[in-house]
Amino acid sequence: MSSLESIYISPLELCNLACLYCYTNKTKSILTNQQILDFVANYQKLTPLKSIIFCGGEVFTLPKFPGLINQLQEQNIFISVITNGTVDKLDQISQPHNCQLIVSFDGPEVIHDQNRGAGNFAKSQAFVNKALKLGFPVEIFYLITKDSYPYKDSLDILGQHKTYLTDRLGSLTKDQVKDIRQNYPCYPPKDFGCNIFSLQSDGEFYGCCETTKSIGNLADPLDQVIQKYLTLNPVCNDPEFRCHL
Repeated sequence: MSSLESIYISPLELCNLACLYCYTNKTKSILTNQQILDFVANYQKLTPLKSIIFCGGEVFTLPKFPGLINQLQEQNIFISVITNGTVDKLDQISQPHNCQLIVSFDGPEVIHDQNRGAGNFAKSQAFVNKALKLGFPVEIFYLITKDSYPYKDSLDILGQHKTYLTDRLGSLTKDQVKDIRQNYPCYPPKDFGCNIFSLQSDGEFYGCCETTKSIGNLADPLDQVIQKYLTLNPVCNDPEFRCHL
């Protein structure tokens, strides 16, 4: 697959939770469905697009987000959604089998709820269970912190595959980070980097979903932005654009 066939879009940074380990800047900017659809249409005039990864903030707090998924699926675009699994709009998505849900968990119930608020582990687990019954592909994002590290091998959410993320706020020791990176399936994958053409809620384009160095915005000629992205690839090896993963 070409590096341009899968992209990342963050329509908003706002969230319905206030997790202790959240590191994102909760700006109030929000991309509309029409802005996203117009961008996708322009993008596909330049290069094929097979999949979009959506994240935030919590995208399911957007009232019209399921409708956006449905419109994109009609264009044969596979959708992945990173979600905390506490806002259930699953019944509104018309093609569950073409929408992967990547649901975040922070450890066993007591640890998860200490971070995300009482009752949220049960909500997210019920969300996963319903998604599986409806036919959604599901993966678990397992956030490893100093609290969840002792349970890194024991967390099981309905038998679903786990991808591990290490805490960005630095609660883990260097040896613990090394252990996770060397011995577990991680995001970003080993020897891959996290570079992916990204549109963020502020209308800016980035060469990685985690960097803060913009390579253009929605007002710029898209072909020029894409070419700039390609010259930066891989972003993780560029000191100016490197993120904090």
